[in-house]
Amino acid sequence: MLADDVTVTAAPDGQLTVIERVVADAPAVHRIAERVPVSDGEDRLYSITDLRVSGAATADGTTVTVTGPATVKYTVDGAVAAGGQVRFQLTGGWDRALDRVTADFTALGVSTADCYAGQPGSSRQCTFSELRSGGAHAEQNVLRQGDRIDLAVQTGPLPENARFVPNGPLAAFAPGFPTVLSGLFLVLYLLIGASLLRRRSGPPAPGVPPAYLAYVARGELDLTGTVLDLVARGHLQIADGQVTHGEGDQLTPFEEAVKAAFPPGPLAAARPDHAELRGLLDAEAHRQRWLSNRQPQVRRAGLVLAATGIVTTVVLAATVGEALIGVAVLIAGLATFAAAPMVPCQTRSGRALGTPATRDESPLANEIDAVQAMAERRSAVSAQ
Repeated sequence: MLADDVTVTAAPDGQLTVIERVVADAPAVHRIAERVPVSDGEDRLYSITDLRVSGAATADGTTVTVTGPATVKYTVDGAVAAGGQVRFQLTGGWDRALDRVTADFTALGVSTADCYAGQPGSSRQCTFSELRSGGAHAEQNVLRQGDRIDLAVQTGPLPENARFVPNGPLAAFAPGFPTVLSGLFLVLYLLIGASLLRRRSGPPAPGVPPAYLAYVARGELDLTGTVLDLVARGHLQIADGQVTHGEGDQLTPFEEAVKAAFPPGPLAAARPDHAELRGLLDAEAHRQRWLSNRQPQVRRAGLVLAATGIVTTVVLAATVGEALIGVAVLIAGLATFAAAPMVPCQTRSGRALGTPATRDESPLANEIDAVQAMAERRSAVSAQ
């Protein structure tokens, strides 16, 4: 023997209070429906809250197991469609056939009531249903295992709370308002990122050697500018292809190395080591906090964001839908990872240095360029 007597009361806020009084002589499992197909491409969602059981029953989420007489009470949200049309499952999802189901529905202004029994979506009428004062009454003599009873009632004015979602293999990716909002945030994120990647230029800061300006602004080793700067400051004298040393203000390790690379004697004998000079220049730029190691950090952040997007997509697709939110996060992560090499390494103080002035095209500058080219050729030959 398994029977279910259902009482439903509609509150003015559109929520339904459901009380099921179950009589059972053997264990039975009742799964309360939260998602019901309404067409080939759409499901209807219900929220089941405040579920409480008493008597010979236990509950795990919205699954109730009864072993004897029991009472199940819960609240349903999502049953009211436009115009006060109320539809929901009175009972269903049992793992045993029910011998009898009776139901009473109470609400203001009930004008029509239809009761359907059988597989979800079927239009077979219940054994008996009628309007009564203040509501409707329905009965079903036999309800097979897995079948349901739907009650469709036209009531007086109630706030609409029905929720419909697409179904099918791509339903989890159907865009809703949260997805649209995440898309707007993605566009904003990409626009902000693009603006940050723009290399801003400004006049060179006074008193900063040209080598540091060129390296911090463009990653270039401006050896010619450095030699000309050392000549202007009295550390080097170059005339008629001959180099002599002088003394002047204090030099940085990089400038000392450049001076040593141009020993007294013929200018053609200069042996600048570009790798060594670039290493000294890079160390000084980081020591002064003009440059930072942002690119590896941005690359790691992109990987973390992409992984978060993948996990979010899978979780949302398996639960509430709106999986395109996870796709948006994934795109943001991949864009961040791809843009890492383009991220400027300059810090705020590094950007304040500005960009180097126009390159000197004097005859001395051309001579130093020729010395550099020769040194680079020697280095390439020795490396072979």
